[in-house]
This record gives sequence, structure tokens and C-alpha cells, in this order.
Amino acid sequence: MASDFARYIANLRQSLFDEKLLDRHFLQLERLETNNEGYLEDVCADYFKDAAKFVGLMVPELMGAIQVTHQIDCMREHLKRGDFEACKIALERIKQENEFLQFKLDNYFKLRKQAPPAEIEDQPEYGYMDTDSE
Repeated sequence: MASDFARYIANLRQSLFDEKLLDRHFLQLERLETNNEGYLEDVCADYFKDAAKFVGLMVPELMGAIQVTHQIDCMREHLKRGDFEACKIALERIKQENEFLQFKLDNYFKLRKQAPPAEIEDQPEYGYMDTDSE
């Protein structure tokens, strides 16, 4: 039963990468957590708290938030073109992506706390991972 739950949590984690919600930066944060239990959850909590205040100024790639980063890049392009109506739409999308990511990670962390300690797979399978190559 415990192994089924651990497998479920591993699949939930994998889905965060499959849905391109997270990238390699998240993996780096996970590695840091091995010596400091709760570190990753604290970093994410701080990220979401600060992001709510500073959506336009945040640097989401530090946490590995791919979709949020993409929407911020779109907003920058709209700003360069002077398309302020598109900027408003992009800002709403940034907020939505950020809220969606927070919901998914909160769920993941809650379930992970209930599971027995498990070895974290260093490199989950994902479509494109390195956003630097795009």
C-alpha cells in the first residue's frame, strides 16, 4: 500500500514536468532539500508570496516555473511593440499560470508529506527541459 502511494506521488511529480510546469531549476532546489527538510516547500511558499506582490518584477526561472516564464516573455514582447492591450491580457495569463502552478505544487507537497521517504529521481522524463536552448 505504501509503495502504491509512493508511486502515486512520483507520478504526480512527473506530471508537473510533463505539463511543462517545472524545469531543471526545480530539480536543483529538490537536491538542496536533501540536507534541509522542508526547504523546497519554503522556497515555493516564498516564491508565491512574493510573486503575488511583484508579478512584473519576478524572475520565475530561478524556481523553474516554465509557463510563468513564457508568459512573462510574451508580455515583454508586447511591451516592446507598444501593444498595451495585449500586455494586460498577458498579465492576466501570468497570474493564472502562477495560481495554477501554486495549486499543483501545494497538492504535491501535501501528498509528499504523507508518503514514506523515497529516493528522488534526479532527471524526470519531460519533453523539452532546457529553456535556455529555445
